[in-house]
Amino acid sequence: MKKLLLIGLLVGTATTAMADKYIETRIGLNGFGTYNHDNSSTVYKEKTSGVGVDFAAEIMNSVNDNLYLGAGIAYQINQENKNANDPLFKSVPVYGALKYKIGYLGDSSWETFLKANLGYSFNMKDGGDHTPKDGLYYALGGGVENDGVVLEVSYQDTHSKVHKTNYDYSRWTFGIGYRFR
Repeated sequence: MKKLLLIGLLVGTATTAMADKYIETRIGLNGFGTYNHDNSSTVYKEKTSGVGVDFAAEIMNSVNDNLYLGAGIAYQINQENKNANDPLFKSVPVYGALKYKIGYLGDSSWETFLKANLGYSFNMKDGGDHTPKDGLYYALGGGVENDGVVLEVSYQDTHSKVHKTNYDYSRWTFGIGYRFR
C-alpha cells in the first residue's frame, strides 16, 4: 500500500505541472488471452476462457498539440485459465500513459491516436490456494475519439509469480470510455 501511495504522489505531482488536462474513464472487455508460464526452462501457453473486465481512470496532460502524458489506475478482473477454470489473480495496475494523436479518420470528426502504458501491477488472490506476487504491467494500443467518447483496442500484459512459477497474462482489450475536460 505504501508503494501505491508513493507512486500516486509522484505521478500526481508530475502531472500538475502541465496545462491542458483531462480525466478519462473507461471500461474494457478482455478476450483472446493466454497465461504464459515457465517451470524450469520450458515456457507453456495456456488459453483463457470467458471474458475479463477492466475499469480504468486516467489523468492526461497536453505536452503539445498531439502528445499527451499522464497516469492511470485500473481494476482488472482477469480471465480464467481454460485448463484449471481458475483466473489465478486480479490486478490493480498503476501506470504512466503516453498518448499520441495522429489525425482525423477520413473526413469524419473521429480523431485517431496511439497509446502506451507502463507501470506496476498489484496482483491479488482470486480464489484457489495461490498468492500471486506483484509485477510489471504494460499496454500498447490505439483508437478513435469524438466529442468525449473514446473507443480503444490494446494489447495488455501483466506479470506475476505464483508459488515458484512466473506467469505472464497477456490479452486483447476492447474498451469504451469518456473524456471529461
